[in-house]
Amino acid sequence: MKKHFILLIFGLFMSLSVSAQPAWKTTKADVTFKIRNAGLSVDGSFGGFMGTLLFDPAMPEKAQLSASVDAATIETGIGLRNNHLKKPDYFDVANHPRISLKSTHVEKKGVNAYLGTFSLTLKGTTRTVMIPFTVTQTGNMAQFAGEFTINRRDYDVGGRNLLMSNDVTIMLSIQAQATVPVAATN
Repeated sequence: MKKHFILLIFGLFMSLSVSAQPAWKTTKADVTFKIRNAGLSVDGSFGGFMGTLLFDPAMPEKAQLSASVDAATIETGIGLRNNHLKKPDYFDVANHPRISLKSTHVEKKGVNAYLGTFSLTLKGTTRTVMIPFTVTQTGNMAQFAGEFTINRRDYDVGGRNLLMSNDVTIMLSIQAQATVPVAATN
């Protein structure tokens, strides 16, 4: 009986270690956005990136990807606009200090190409977004990159401002290093 119990525990341990996802430590992250306002393109970025990247290209369905940025770090190149965007009508950073993204499903779409279903929480509202992204691995380094568009009004950002487009394109570029050596895949 004791022998069977030990074999069962060993088997469970082995199955967990086989299905574990490699962990990636972020070395650099760029979270940028683009929106049209009064007919002009406005570019911006967010800092304060924090993330957990558990991802194996051979098993994307087991991926656990989550990230957040500090809403108060919004940068558009114009200080007065940055301060205005921190107010309740826009990002309301006093009450909603972080913008977060968490994967619920990831599937492979091609060589280095994936489609992720994520929960995006912005200004207290969580909605599902689909994000096509790529993962390019070179040795123990990887580049995660994706781009998606949301409707700002779905998150009550900017109210009914008629001069500002409803569509906001968000670009993510994350460089990461494996915390343990991983096999290269394509």
